[in-house]
Amino acid sequence: MSSQVLAESLSHEVTCPICLEFYTDPVRLDCEHNFCRLCLTNHQKQREKEEDDEVGDQRTFTCPQCLESFPPKSQPKSNRLLATIVERVRSLLVESTGGLPVCSLHEERMKLYCEDDEEPICVVCGVSKDHKGHRMTPLHEATALIKEALGRSLRQLEARRDSILDIQQQQQKMAQELKVLAASLKENVISEFQKLQRFLQEEEAALLEKLRADEWHILQEMEGNMEALVQEKAALEQEIQRVHDSLATQDSTTWLKDGAELKQRWTKGLRECVVVAQSLDVGVYRGPLQYMAWKKMWSVIDPVPESLTFDPLSANSYLVVSEDRISARYSYASQPCPESLEHFEFCACVLACQSFSSGRHYWEVDVGDRPDWDLGVAEESAGRDGWIVISPENGYWTFGHVACGTVGVYLDCEAGQLSFYDAEATKHLHTITGSFTKKLYPFFFPSGDSNAKPLRLLHSGF
Repeated sequence: MSSQVLAESLSHEVTCPICLEFYTDPVRLDCEHNFCRLCLTNHQKQREKEEDDEVGDQRTFTCPQCLESFPPKSQPKSNRLLATIVERVRSLLVESTGGLPVCSLHEERMKLYCEDDEEPICVVCGVSKDHKGHRMTPLHEATALIKEALGRSLRQLEARRDSILDIQQQQQKMAQELKVLAASLKENVISEFQKLQRFLQEEEAALLEKLRADEWHILQEMEGNMEALVQEKAALEQEIQRVHDSLATQDSTTWLKDGAELKQRWTKGLRECVVVAQSLDVGVYRGPLQYMAWKKMWSVIDPVPESLTFDPLSANSYLVVSEDRISARYSYASQPCPESLEHFEFCACVLACQSFSSGRHYWEVDVGDRPDWDLGVAEESAGRDGWIVISPENGYWTFGHVACGTVGVYLDCEAGQLSFYDAEATKHLHTITGSFTKKLYPFFFPSGDSNAKPLRLLHSGF
């Protein structure tokens, strides 16, 4: 007997008498009849609804096929053997149809594919009302199309996976670079503060050593004086005792002799006895010690604030530079322009006289009471004719337009770092990185409001 004939002959045996489909979760009653668990439950609910005269636990349980009644508490038992047979029959049907799935409703091979419902169906389903008017495709054609679409989807998924892998590798690389940078920055922070700590420790040790030396010298004088006083006191005690002993005798000759000797000693004079009142210089050790140390600390601070001045030859004609060259402001009236080809022709900017090509540098600027300022550095060769575009491509690295009173600018030529700080709040504002290989001049663009406070260069005073 072929597998197809066997499967068809068994199909009736594995069909639920209520839904007329293969058993789903089959259960067996004591009367040996089998049903789908859900079908039996729904049947019993319908029966209880119709038999409204029986209530609660008094209702009987009846087989839908033979109508045999069972006690109210009787429960159907799962038929696992039948469930296994159902699955085997399904497998036989698939094998007998050459791998084509079988419709669970009509036991027919699924030869069509409903494009609207995106599911395989049999010919009977295709003419049913459930699929009326739907687009149909032969299953083997739809399978080829679906396989091709799956291939495209697979390639897209693989491409996305490769893209994610590439991003993952980039992220791992950046994470590693971040760790290396963090370790380097940590080392730099520790090194910078260790310099200050060593300086303060050395200053503290030197001052304590001076205090110890001063104390020792003064104590030496006091102890020497006390030793001399002890000796003098002892000599006087001896003289006093001698006089007492002389007076205790009745020998006038002894009195005359001791009196002459005593008079001779007083004539020569006695050692002057005074208190050594020298003390420590309190002003050296109890005063503005922190401030004094802070001032001396500038010898180890790197970089210390630069004392910049404006270069009038570079100033735009609408900028007024003070005589001391430390302040500049915008003016609506044009100023006489010096005979120089180095000035900014149209942009109201100015450079500092000082320039830097190596090392670390820091300067502070009072930007006034308007936020429309720009600070930074400019290459020596950066253009100043016409309307210039302030950008790194044109040799300008700048930052501005922030509400801030005093701005600190830090330049590290070798590291290619240009950072800006709120100098009053000691807060970082912005950092620009680049390759600084040419001579750089501090760059300034004051507020374009002639009523604004002038932009002013701040000097440390040390």
